[in-house]
Amino acid sequence: MNTKVSVIIPIYNVEKYIEECLLSAMHQTLNEIEIICVNDGTKDNAMEIVNRYAKEDDRIHVINKENGGLSSARNAGLQQASGEYVYFLDSDDYIAENMLEILYQEAVKDGLDNIYFDAESFFENDDLETKHKQYRDYYRRPSMFEDAVSGPELFAKMENMHLFRPSACLQMPKRELLDHYHIQFYEGIVHEDNLFSLQVIMSAEKVKHMATPFYKRRVREDSVMTDGQEFKRSYGYYVCISEFNKFLKQFEFQDKELIKALRHRCYVMQSNAAKEFKTVTLDEIDAELEAYPLEIQMEYSMLIRRLVEERRTQQEKYDKNAQRYKNEIQQIKNSVAHRTGEVVTKLPRKGYHLVRNVKQKGLLCTAYGIKRKLTNEKPDLNPERICVSIIIPMYNAEKYLRDCLERLLRQTLKAIEIICVNDGSTDKTLEILQEYQEKDTRIKIISQNNQGAGIARNNGMCSAKGEYYLFLDADDIFHDRLCEQAYYKAKYDMADIVLFEAYRYNVQTQEKEEMNWVLRENLIPARCPFSEKDTDNRIYQLTTACPWSKMFRSDFVKKEGLQFQDTKNANDVFFVRSALALAKRITVLKKRLITYRYNDGSNTQSRKSEAPIEFYKAFKALKEDLLKRGVFESVEKSYVNMVLSESLFNLRTAGTSEAEEIIKKKLLEEGFEFFELSKYPKDYFYRQDEYKEYLKMMQET
Repeated sequence: MNTKVSVIIPIYNVEKYIEECLLSAMHQTLNEIEIICVNDGTKDNAMEIVNRYAKEDDRIHVINKENGGLSSARNAGLQQASGEYVYFLDSDDYIAENMLEILYQEAVKDGLDNIYFDAESFFENDDLETKHKQYRDYYRRPSMFEDAVSGPELFAKMENMHLFRPSACLQMPKRELLDHYHIQFYEGIVHEDNLFSLQVIMSAEKVKHMATPFYKRRVREDSVMTDGQEFKRSYGYYVCISEFNKFLKQFEFQDKELIKALRHRCYVMQSNAAKEFKTVTLDEIDAELEAYPLEIQMEYSMLIRRLVEERRTQQEKYDKNAQRYKNEIQQIKNSVAHRTGEVVTKLPRKGYHLVRNVKQKGLLCTAYGIKRKLTNEKPDLNPERICVSIIIPMYNAEKYLRDCLERLLRQTLKAIEIICVNDGSTDKTLEILQEYQEKDTRIKIISQNNQGAGIARNNGMCSAKGEYYLFLDADDIFHDRLCEQAYYKAKYDMADIVLFEAYRYNVQTQEKEEMNWVLRENLIPARCPFSEKDTDNRIYQLTTACPWSKMFRSDFVKKEGLQFQDTKNANDVFFVRSALALAKRITVLKKRLITYRYNDGSNTQSRKSEAPIEFYKAFKALKEDLLKRGVFESVEKSYVNMVLSESLFNLRTAGTSEAEEIIKKKLLEEGFEFFELSKYPKDYFYRQDEYKEYLKMMQET
């Protein structure tokens, strides 16, 4: 049998877990594997279980050796491995049954040296989950690294976004790569995965990542992740730094992003080495080092002493400032009590409104600021900030509202808020919102009198706290990874706007199709991120004015003072088109993350015949705003072509003969003159058929 994957399982005192682990390897849908179980001198009955299964499955090979630690056991298995690829499985964890087949097919298809994937953490008990909550989503990464690139390029991208995970269990390297660069696990240390993973990724010519949690990581007592052996853990980081620096000498790197990532990874390992010594004294460090060679004692001692002393200096500085802040707070309390006749027994958590009859607001704001410094208060979210604010205007949205909210609550990015603006609904919209708000506090309800989607979105922005805004509609369908993929793409490219693709779904015919006009791939600039200057005068042809196929950086929106228009339809034209003209960094995510429902008869677009010239108001306001901002000239050609094309489109799709007549009259009497179409030559227009249609209308008049 040609072995495709060698699965190596080190075994030491895991009687409780080994059967589940071993069965997950045996039941893989990929049959052409070998399972190498390395008995690392286990003292329990784990090997009795392994030997029993080895008699049933000839793919299981057993290696018995004296206890030498995890690295030693993995290396012993690696020496016996014959597979094209190698996978290291920890004996207290398990894997999805189709993992090896999917990974192997992907690796062979793209000719990969290594393939990376994700894990789900599960906890043995609630206390562990509370104590080590940082592991809940630690091994989950977005699917933005799925392109096949070099190892150093993938490392730079992941590390600079703090998404590199140096676990040997989250990768499947080619055995030939390990042999060529003589890569093994460094024996006698913990955190050996750091060194191994860095050596592998820096050596690989072609790798990719799959954002699938194939691996099931158990968080338990007495594991390497949760034990308390400070010196061994710190020393392990030290060795990884030292050996990795030696390994890098065989390469020459010039890329600034890669160098930045390498420096950051070494800084992380140094910081972790120092963090292990929160209470240990320097004399205790020296005592631990006595068993090591003199050269290591000197080098390691100097490094740790410097790091520990630096941490202690910082702690002393913090303690000193903390005492000063406490004294200032007491003075403020006394001052407030003296001026108001009330005793302030506790500083408020949010603002100064809990203290009555106090006119000295500045004084209490200062007190609150001091309290925040002392307590380092952070929002009660996971993670510790709101990444995306989803803003949804809702008017009589009952029909699809439950489906909408269920899809948003399933978003893989959890650090979101869902701001639902009830625009004076007369159906059960508010009742349903309140029901879901009780289930999940991320849902926030704003109620207003019926004023339209534009005002609703503006009110939503006033309450939003996220880094980015997503303006969605309650009758559309959202991919579970919409927020995650758009957010991480934005963060990686430091983008003001993220553009993505969409489908549309015909409610009447139940047909689904690609909306390729929402994002025209042939117009995307070669350099990304880009601005309107890079689009060859086609920024408004690149994408439509719909806000739901875009994500906007909140600081950018606030800085530019962008708002939606108060119109009955086309309220998004002014906001989106202004943003596209002003953004310095626009990026593209070639993913279809939203499905737009249409032909339902109840959405805003289907009611535009009731207010047919709102689009013209939007185009007019847009030009006036761009002129005021001094940027119209740079987008003039794109603007002119856009308004001609979309004016004719609105005329053709007016809905009723009365609406069509109103639009035609407005364009001929005022619109075309305001757009100044007559001053541009024939070759200024991208579509000659539309230009001819415009000339024909003018001649008929």
